[in-house]
Amino acid sequence: MYEEIRMLTKNEIKQDLFTIPSWFKMAHQNWENIILQKDFPCHFGTIAEKMGHLRYSYIENNDISGLPNTLREFLTLSRTFTHCRHALVVFFEPELQSKSFEYYQDFFWKIIQFLHEHDDKEWIEEDFPTNPDDPKWEFVFDGDPIFISANMPAYKQRITRNFGQCLILIFQPRRIFSDISHTSKQGKKAIHLIRSKVEAIEHLPIHPDLGGFGDPSKREWKQYVITDDYTSRDGQCPFHYTRRRK
Repeated sequence: MYEEIRMLTKNEIKQDLFTIPSWFKMAHQNWENIILQKDFPCHFGTIAEKMGHLRYSYIENNDISGLPNTLREFLTLSRTFTHCRHALVVFFEPELQSKSFEYYQDFFWKIIQFLHEHDDKEWIEEDFPTNPDDPKWEFVFDGDPIFISANMPAYKQRITRNFGQCLILIFQPRRIFSDISHTSKQGKKAIHLIRSKVEAIEHLPIHPDLGGFGDPSKREWKQYVITDDYTSRDGQCPFHYTRRRK
């Protein structure tokens, strides 16, 4: 199996002259141009980018075989520096032809399932719910609950989740939200500010599936890949928990 760990800082991307593919350099530059804009909705993301707390990876030819090791390495970093809002931003090489929203959505869940099946640590049900219909469910890898957001070129209306030609997945450990939960005064203020900016950019009401973690009326998995309109997602979560065989 391809097991290279591919995790980079923004400075490593900028200083590299030969080994990093040009499409990734251009995609990262586009990402940086957007996230550093004054009106970018998530000021936490802007601050993390400025402070160098974000880590980056890239996937060529949709080969995700090395992603489990990269994510594992990132989570080790996150656990070591708990005072930083580290997030892992994974860029996928642009498709040769434009793809539909359904294509990216299906691919996203295949990636998540692949990560789960290549996780070295058991997902302990007593610690984290394994049923996506539980309001406290969240994807777990290497023992860490993680919020994942999918950003893709197929978003035409929800344009704050479109960063150009790449599918981009952002992995955020739950711990980085500990001081800004939706139940805290600081968290409520931050969420209101972010959503106000999103509404101003998209000219759409906030998506009905978005909400605070643990809210009994919401489901976390629906927030990973929101629909491209104002329609709440129906049906069941495509993710399937598989108990490890002893």
